[in-house]
Amino acid sequence: MVIALIVIPPEKLPDVMRATGKVLRELRLASNLVVHELSSAIEEPRADRPNAGAAVAPERAAAASANPAPPHADDANAADPATPQS
Repeated sequence: MVIALIVIPPEKLPDVMRATGKVLRELRLASNLVVHELSSAIEEPRADRPNAGAAVAPERAAAASANPAPPHADDANAADPATPQS
């Protein structure tokens, strides 16, 4: 407040404080709007995916069956006829 009195003349101080209050009010309203929009977007279910949880499991199962785990290194050498057996 003391710095404001040094920088801003006393006769202009009410106008500056009034403008500052308006700016702060607008920022608060804008932030409340953003928070409201985000919370409503998170809470509403997506219309394009009615069963989002059920749709993920079959996709993961299909991906897992398409890409089985590689065999153990010892198993790969034992099954490879080109590898010399000792």
